[in-house]
Amino acid sequence: MTRIHFHPNQVFDESKHVIDVVAKEYLEKAIDNVDHLIPVEVSWGGNCLHESILLLMNNPMVTTSELRVRTIIELMTNEVYYSNRYSQFVGPLDIAIQGICKNHMLSELYEICALCSVLGCNIRRIYPNIDFRDDMVFLNNIFTPIPPITTNCEVTILWSHAKHEKDARDANHGTWSPNHFVPLMSTSNVMTPEKKTFKNNATVQIRIPEFQSSPSRRLRSEINIENDSAQSIISTTIQREPKGIESQHQSRLKKKRECARSSRMNETDGQRQKRLENDGCFDCGEVPNIKLLIQILLHPSPPIGTNRSG
Repeated sequence: MTRIHFHPNQVFDESKHVIDVVAKEYLEKAIDNVDHLIPVEVSWGGNCLHESILLLMNNPMVTTSELRVRTIIELMTNEVYYSNRYSQFVGPLDIAIQGICKNHMLSELYEICALCSVLGCNIRRIYPNIDFRDDMVFLNNIFTPIPPITTNCEVTILWSHAKHEKDARDANHGTWSPNHFVPLMSTSNVMTPEKKTFKNNATVQIRIPEFQSSPSRRLRSEINIENDSAQSIISTTIQREPKGIESQHQSRLKKKRECARSSRMNETDGQRQKRLENDGCFDCGEVPNIKLLIQILLHPSPPIGTNRSG
């Protein structure tokens, strides 16, 4: 028979899995350090051990019936090995196999050990510390496949109960005994980058998601930086100009207009005709030197008789 390729998914996903709140109470009473594990809900009805394996396997092609049949074949093939090793704890193997052949029959130690070989996987079983005795130490154990089967993984199963402890005792004359298996899964260990900040003089960790900029975004950013740099240079240059330059320029323009008005009032007819001809030069197709005009406006020549250096 072809062996099942078992690669369990052991990370809890809240979009797929449901926490078993009853099993969580029993997990808190476990002796082993399993605080970081989460009990996941599986259907109850005798096939819970196989349902737990299927949940970890996440393979719809495999069914609980197939796992049960494979377990029976494994126990019968290696009957001497399993009988010598575990019959002192759970009784004769042949009687156990008769029970395993019935669907929805609660699984015991034989099934767990046989599943290790069927899956090629270690199975760690957790038993809550309830009415615990010294002869029950083997219940908290890691079970392995029979030699020479090698393992490539390990899963953890909690031996629990479908009811709360008080309700379970009330239904069984004050005695508690497990009747349910649930798989234990770990939380995701993916961490986002963190940044330290201070709040009320105490260091606080802030998670910062990392994003990679696209080439177009980086290009726009570089262009904006260049534009901001150019604007800064122009602004700095303008701010360095003397604060009185505008008022000086306006004063000189006013004097020029007054001189021109006075000259027009005293000009002869010949002078007036010549001025009109000169003023119409732009209509004849001549284009003024724009750069020269801008330079004159920004850096006007000082009035005649003034000293530029002082």
